Amino acid sequence: MKLLIVLSWFIFFNITGAIGQIENPRHPAEWEEVSGVVMEFRYFKNPGVSWDEALDPFVKTAQACIDEGIDFYILNPDANYSHNPIPVRLDTVFSNRNIQSPLIHIIPSDTLSASFPWARDHGMYLVYQNDVEQRFLLNFKDDHSGKFIADHLGIPAVTIDAPFNEPYYSDGGNFMTDGHGTFNIATNDISKEIPEGLQHEFDYFYQYFGMKKTLNLPTSLVHMDYFLKMIDEKTALIAYIPNSNYDVSIDEFYDDQYFIDQAAVAISQQLQTFDGKTITFIPIQNAPTTYDKNTGIVLHTSKATYINSLILNKTVLVPQYQVTPFDELALGAYKKAMPGYKIIGVDCRQYAHLYGAIHCLTHELYAENPIYLQHQWYEGNISNDPNGNPVSVKAKSADGIRQAVLYWRTNKEEPFASKVMKSMPDDHFHAVIPSYENGTTIEYYLQVENDLGKVMHKPMVAPAHAYSFTIAPPVENHEN
Repeated sequence: MKLLIVLSWFIFFNITGAIGQIENPRHPAEWEEVSGVVMEFRYFKNPGVSWDEALDPFVKTAQACIDEGIDFYILNPDANYSHNPIPVRLDTVFSNRNIQSPLIHIIPSDTLSASFPWARDHGMYLVYQNDVEQRFLLNFKDDHSGKFIADHLGIPAVTIDAPFNEPYYSDGGNFMTDGHGTFNIATNDISKEIPEGLQHEFDYFYQYFGMKKTLNLPTSLVHMDYFLKMIDEKTALIAYIPNSNYDVSIDEFYDDQYFIDQAAVAISQQLQTFDGKTITFIPIQNAPTTYDKNTGIVLHTSKATYINSLILNKTVLVPQYQVTPFDELALGAYKKAMPGYKIIGVDCRQYAHLYGAIHCLTHELYAENPIYLQHQWYEGNISNDPNGNPVSVKAKSADGIRQAVLYWRTNKEEPFASKVMKSMPDDHFHAVIPSYENGTTIEYYLQVENDLGKVMHKPMVAPAHAYSFTIAPPVENHEN
């Protein structure tokens, strides 16, 4: 039987061609479950920069992976690699900082063709077939690191036959989706004749990733992940650069706040969430332009973004630039926007002046056999309904769903009550939160278990943080 399965896969991969290999593809969102992180080591150390600062992104990511129980893969070229003038023993780097775990994988690799360590832009797009089934790694033709990882981990790989010469879209930092195929947001390199504005079922984004829409925002210098980050299906963090911070005569990374404001307007006007809502934006101010005479690092405010962060399940790594109080304010903003998550600052100063931070330095690998959840959650004031508040969730797993459970409470000092949700057609589950009097605040979350005993929550960080809404009197209609 095993031989038959292997032979079927061989025929599938070698006869159908790249376009027909993935049926009903789905690219997950960044807040979904990940099983590993990839980084690519390069020797970058400005004179005067301490080793602790230079290595902080690698050390903090490795430790976060250990804490989350996921794999950390770091590609390390050999001593002959031209961009690493001084050999660095990464095993010693980690052991000297008490980072030792079988989850840490230092992989000798001579596949690193680029001089910069931006793993984000070197392929490794992971998609699921039929939402939750076989994993595939999508790579563009020149994504050597992505192809290496696919081969090293035994994940089936597909080379994207892109319609453009040297497409700007091959850069992973220029890709943002909600995990439901609702849309993709990208910035548009006008020098490569990529169409601006909203595209429906646009080229390979639809073909390979399953995206129904792509919104292209015009710029020629900056990737999407440098000023915009979705943290759930309805909420995005967005960079804020006051005019007092920005000096156009010296800072030419992108067109300051005007470009960011226009991007937010375009998104609000042309995109809606999977449940038909408008995306909410939470601004976080960039650090002001700084110059460190000891290291020679000039960090312009357009590069000093706190948006270029990395979500690793229940941990979030946030860029830091040794600028007080802006670093602390950014961490506080994340804690407020993402309650229940562990927020960790990562020193990215010497990388950001080269146009990248922690998101650019990393690429997540999504979990095998995921549980896919889609839920329209309650928030704010909800009209009182004597029949209670119905709760539905779409839940899928390749192994089948054993049960979905609704948990709720009206007092933080009390335990959550629970109710097994009723299985409905089309992978949906349904239950009702009982009716409560006006003014009652209700917290709730969902727990879904598949037939192999794997459990996921919605939101992921529950019960540390749950959805919350308040019962309000029904809104009366006053007709003139």
